[in-house]
Amino acid sequence: MSKYNTQKIEYPEYKTYLKNLQLLSNFDFTNYTNQQIYNKFHDLALTIPGLGAKLIHEKINGFELYRVRMENTISELEDKDIIQTFSFPPPAVLNSNGRANIKNKSVFYCTDHPYPAIKEANGGIGEVGFLGIWEIQASRDLVYLSCLPEVLPNMNNWHEFGEFHYNFLIEKQSDEDSKVLPHKIALRKLITDKFMLEKPQYHISSMIENEYLYDNDCDLLLYPSAQSFQDYINFAFHPNVVLSHLKCKKIVRFKINKITNQQVGFNLLGIGEIENDRIKWRKITDQDGLDLGFRKE
Repeated sequence: MSKYNTQKIEYPEYKTYLKNLQLLSNFDFTNYTNQQIYNKFHDLALTIPGLGAKLIHEKINGFELYRVRMENTISELEDKDIIQTFSFPPPAVLNSNGRANIKNKSVFYCTDHPYPAIKEANGGIGEVGFLGIWEIQASRDLVYLSCLPEVLPNMNNWHEFGEFHYNFLIEKQSDEDSKVLPHKIALRKLITDKFMLEKPQYHISSMIENEYLYDNDCDLLLYPSAQSFQDYINFAFHPNVVLSHLKCKKIVRFKINKITNQQVGFNLLGIGEIENDRIKWRKITDQDGLDLGFRKE
């Protein structure tokens, strides 16, 4: 699998292409290798489209990201005083695909708000977790792939990105060859749907992620948080991008006491401040929740 080259693609009749995409969407990829999934995708969809652009680092720097790791996933051999414990996992422990990673390939999953970060971690009532608060401190622009649909809830701070890329596709393709515009809109919908709705083993979404992050120098993926009904955004960063352009600001230890469709309730148990690149744990204060933007009930 190599980097994409611009080439003329001969699309079939639109109805035939839709049938091909439906076949692809419903295809049973059990026991298929990632290479075989890639090949089948190209057989039926013909191409993996470019759906991204760049985040200008002067504008995105300072933006906070949230990542959760539940305590019951941390082994006795791991050190809770090391930042890496709360960062991306080593490839050796990834024995199955995730929505945005293939088996044995690591990514840094995070969100744009603590609520979806906790929900996406699938913790239960009474369970303890660690909320990492990270900040983008990029020294260059970051290349992203947008797997956002054209319509997102208005409260989603990234809803304009989905709309922008959809409209850009229409404008660009209308200028180049309007006959294949319906084909490209249908393919775009297949991809955005897979990043929302695909079930484990996430054969298509994980393959697309691997193509962009590992084979085509993309820095991160954006896709909606299914756990928050698309109100928030999930990110998947290439590990090297995290090491170079993200900074851990704080680790918050918490215990879940309530879970509903719309919110998560939790108690703060401790704060890990980052001092001289070490995590220094301390007890919580009444101010901690306010400083973190959490509402006290």
